[in-house]
Amino acid sequence: MLDHKNNSLNNDAIVIGSGISGLTSAALLAKKGCKVVILEKNRKPGGALRRFKRQGVPFDVGFHYTGGLGPGEILNVLWEYIGVLPRLTTQQFPAEGCDCVTIKETDKTVRCFFSYERLKDELQRKFPEEATGIAGYLETLKDICKDIPFYNLDIPITPFLRGHIAPMGRGFAEALGSFTRDPALHAVLSLPAFLHGVPPANVSIGIHAMVAHGYYSGAYAVDNGGQGIVDAFIPVLEKYGVEIKTGCAAEEILINNNAVAGVKTREGELLSSNVIFTGHPTSLLDIVPHEIFRPIFVTRLKELKNTGSMFAVFGMLNDAVNTNELCWENYYNIAKGFDSLTVDRNNPADSSLMLTAPGMRDTDADLSGASKSVILMRPADWSETEQFQLNGKKTRSYAYANWKEQATQQMISKAKTAWGAIGDITPLAAGSPLTFQDELGAPEGSVYGVLHSMDQFITGARTRLPGLYLSGQSTLMNGVMGSSLAGFVTAGEILGLEKLWDEVRTCR
Repeated sequence: MLDHKNNSLNNDAIVIGSGISGLTSAALLAKKGCKVVILEKNRKPGGALRRFKRQGVPFDVGFHYTGGLGPGEILNVLWEYIGVLPRLTTQQFPAEGCDCVTIKETDKTVRCFFSYERLKDELQRKFPEEATGIAGYLETLKDICKDIPFYNLDIPITPFLRGHIAPMGRGFAEALGSFTRDPALHAVLSLPAFLHGVPPANVSIGIHAMVAHGYYSGAYAVDNGGQGIVDAFIPVLEKYGVEIKTGCAAEEILINNNAVAGVKTREGELLSSNVIFTGHPTSLLDIVPHEIFRPIFVTRLKELKNTGSMFAVFGMLNDAVNTNELCWENYYNIAKGFDSLTVDRNNPADSSLMLTAPGMRDTDADLSGASKSVILMRPADWSETEQFQLNGKKTRSYAYANWKEQATQQMISKAKTAWGAIGDITPLAAGSPLTFQDELGAPEGSVYGVLHSMDQFITGARTRLPGLYLSGQSTLMNGVMGSSLAGFVTAGEILGLEKLWDEVRTCR
């Protein structure tokens, strides 16, 4: 546990990265009186949460909606404790809000409501022969989450975290197959895989439940999207005295007497006995001498498999038809079975499609220019863009630009076929796996970092190097909720997990 009063170094903690996990861990440490510095290599803080604009239209990259923001739910409670929640405007998806899923082979459309009861009723109506299995499967998810402290705040957190790296139960596909048989239903119930990025055949039922339960219990929008979250954190961090150094990359983690001593940047050295690294775990090897770690740990980091990437089109809806529905509905077009995340390398345009409009949910969407902004996405493979990475970021070849344009038009054509007028989009920007690697530092453009699969070692918050901690979605859970919780866990490892957990829970 950190004794910041007796810390003779310049800072009690240095946080590398200003994504949601870095913002959360920094806020928690500073709230407890620690002197904290955040290092962010980009010009603005926020990481993937930041919005960008094209032709005055704002777009979200890493945040579309989240679970866990209902009264007494973990994200609500954690952000209330930090002091961020009062600075946010949140909206629960209305009763008719849903993921609207079309199964390609059958043209069957299923509305996946953000409510266990409404979801069960809809699924049993669409798949009456599977009614018993549907009920049993959904109850299984709820039963699993009763033993997860993030969903049951009455239980201690340490025992769960110490065993979290171990696989959580049998495989999801196997478990779902024991309840239901219809491949179209399998595709619908596999949909939360889009929110954690692990193919259903490779993820455990426990990990899948951790993500799915948060949305089946209720989905929430945040005004101004991910940027709204960043903008709420900044004044809280300033209040607590946190210094955010933007345009300041960490070049090396300093080591002294086999323990962390600080961070070297281009501007000089910052001293601290605690450093939190929120980037991809493999990137840690670029700034820490390999001999500091055991060879087996280095090998494991180098061999980590990542979640897949996405190709995203950011555009404007050309027709006002159905924009009210699109505001609170996310549209999916997927194939039967468990392969919704699979990319056919010979024909990637035939992958699953998703259409979402998070900007439309802003209370000032007309004023902000987001009233017709939409995001069209499909799973993508690094091999699609690997050939273009040889050129520098600012000198990509014409071939790359042409490829992006072709991929964009193919997706828009597919969207129009799938959803009619609602898929009639004017593109303003596009993001490929190479874009996500360039802009977000995501190896091979991975959307959710490390693959939380059953057969892979997953790093936790603590490392064997005293004073060095990891955070981010690669260490715990995916998405905004998972990454913010990762920040809580990392701060807890420094401050004392159960003590911090007890304090956070008082905000229920």
